[in-house]
Amino acid sequence: MASPILTPVMTIGEYAKGVPEEVQPLIQEFAKSSDVMDVLPFQNISGFTYNGYRQVSLPANMAFRAINAPSTSGSAVVAAYQEATYLIDHDIPVDRSMVDRGGDRRRTWEEISGMAELGQLFITNFIKGDNTSQNTVFNGLQKRSALLGRVLDNAGGLSTPVALSLSMLDLAIQNVKSPTHIIVPWGMKYRFLRAARDTTVSGFVIKQSDTPFGPYNAAGGAGGGQFMTYQGLPLLFGYEKTLNPPILPFTEVNPGGGAATSASIYVVALGENRLCGIQNAPMEVRDYGLLQDGITYNTHFHWDVGLVDNDYFCFMRLAGISQLAIVA
Repeated sequence: MASPILTPVMTIGEYAKGVPEEVQPLIQEFAKSSDVMDVLPFQNISGFTYNGYRQVSLPANMAFRAINAPSTSGSAVVAAYQEATYLIDHDIPVDRSMVDRGGDRRRTWEEISGMAELGQLFITNFIKGDNTSQNTVFNGLQKRSALLGRVLDNAGGLSTPVALSLSMLDLAIQNVKSPTHIIVPWGMKYRFLRAARDTTVSGFVIKQSDTPFGPYNAAGGAGGGQFMTYQGLPLLFGYEKTLNPPILPFTEVNPGGGAATSASIYVVALGENRLCGIQNAPMEVRDYGLLQDGITYNTHFHWDVGLVDNDYFCFMRLAGISQLAIVA
């Protein structure tokens, strides 16, 4: 399959517009597997690692000077960092007899289901990936927040989670440079809907709107439905109800300790030079047709992919959240 020409940074949905027609529906299915995937941009890199720099401190000793006095001197502290890409390879086999009985539509159903599952695999790792416990995956936002100290405690040091405080969410937003989205546990969606109806809690800052773009409105996805914003930032809830567990379940340990019964919200700034995916090459979907065994049709998915937080202030985790009604 010939790859289309890519701009330096684009979403999977944008990339899908340039691929051959025979695989376009499958890559589009991957793109819309979650509202997060639909808006996450990816940057193409050369080689298998991405090398970047983060500013650790501002220049020291800078000051006004008197006439005939010497100039001040001091430099900023800049730290180098490196990100790697990791392989996702998956075959979607379909028995020939299933195609004989159900036609090409039967195989297409298997392929689309496989692509949706692959999308959920990526987004689950985008949040929960931990390279220290599984060296074949990249670190997700939860691990990165601990490594970089980008965590706020909604529970205020308690060992049990508490109701989401919009004041704490305001603080999390304030601590992200040019935020673009808020990623919320799927189990909290109905709580935000309720808060949007109760203006004594939300103060009109949670807005619910109808849109022709459906749950993937931020990138102009297909379908109808509703979406919500808080402080003008789209709320993302992962993927719609499926057999898979949600990407932000209430199974986290509070920053203050205790039982694993809390969840987190992430305020993110997506984009080039901010939080984005990296890929060694564009994702590839290849149809191998009927294999030599005469029994199996096979479609292969290949992607060499990772994640990079280019700016220290491109995301913030708000931890210690319970499933109670939202408070001001």
